[in-house]
Amino acid sequence: MHKKMKLDKIDLEIVRELYDGRTPYKNVADKIGLTTNTVRNRVNKMLENGVLQIISLVDPNAVDRHESAFIGFKIHPRDVNTIMEQISTLKGVVGAATVSGRFDIMAVVMFNEEHSYSRFLDEELKKVEGLISMETFFAVGGKTWQLRYVL
Repeated sequence: MHKKMKLDKIDLEIVRELYDGRTPYKNVADKIGLTTNTVRNRVNKMLENGVLQIISLVDPNAVDRHESAFIGFKIHPRDVNTIMEQISTLKGVVGAATVSGRFDIMAVVMFNEEHSYSRFLDEELKKVEGLISMETFFAVGGKTWQLRYVL
């Protein structure tokens, strides 16, 4: 596995200016004092190295019959990387990370009528071996709560 590139101060300035993902490279270049080609090259390098994604996000509360939740998982310590990979690929999972605290892994999961919470428990979680326990926290609002649409 190759090591991911580290972002420098200029990369972070570019990312901040691309916050909405639609800002023209020329505008970014003018704002931070670079050429358009330099901005384009840096963005392409970040995209190629997997440290940047330019994606669309949706407020799950704005989509009828959709909801989202944070799910914390306790797992067998020897299986952290394997289980993390398995959880990341389950239907409805927007993202997952290993965390500190009372859980080992936290995932953000999206549900709708077809892919309900019950279906996630019954059909998706049984694919993952090594789970000790889990706790679900349903999102009930948030001013800036937006997710990739994965369903």
